[in-house]
Amino acid sequence: MLGSPTDERWFHFIRDSILRITPEEFAHVQAVIQLDEALSNCVNDRHEGARWLRTLEMAPPFFGRTPLALLFRGLEDFKAVADYLKAWCGTGRTSVSG
Repeated sequence: MLGSPTDERWFHFIRDSILRITPEEFAHVQAVIQLDEALSNCVNDRHEGARWLRTLEMAPPFFGRTPLALLFRGLEDFKAVADYLKAWCGTGRTSVSG
């Protein structure tokens, strides 16, 4: 999810006391945190969030794709999903699925 092709990239973080990540990795971590925060504010439980990620959405930026499919297209689409969630929950709705 953070763009690493193997687990080996992350093993040294466990052993190394100094955190060294690339700017691209940092951007991915920030995007994951932003998405998690937005989703946590929009759903009542994790099951609802997981279900929403796999549900076809017609509204922009999805255009008939699932939110999960959009997450795999790149960092900009990842941020678009988080922005969508922020806007959706900002309308006073208590759930992303209805």
